[in-house]
Amino acid sequence: MKIRKAIGYSIKEQEEVEVDFLLDKTQISEIVNMFFDKMEYGERSAWIRNNIPEPNVVLVDNESQGEQPPFVYEKG
Repeated sequence: MKIRKAIGYSIKEQEEVEVDFLLDKTQISEIVNMFFDKMEYGERSAWIRNNIPEPNVVLVDNESQGEQPPFVYEKG
């Protein structure tokens, strides 16, 4: 995933100094987990309900002996 972020501000140029950088799957997973780990259960639930389309969320059945229901990623 490519991301562009400001890392400073140039007073002389009167603009932000930006960098483009790439994150691999491991880095993305770590960032997402840190984001959610800082939330309480209710905050996580609300964020997911408000930001993830329903077909992309599956409630996990911990008592199920088989695989969980599959889902197809759909952009919101």
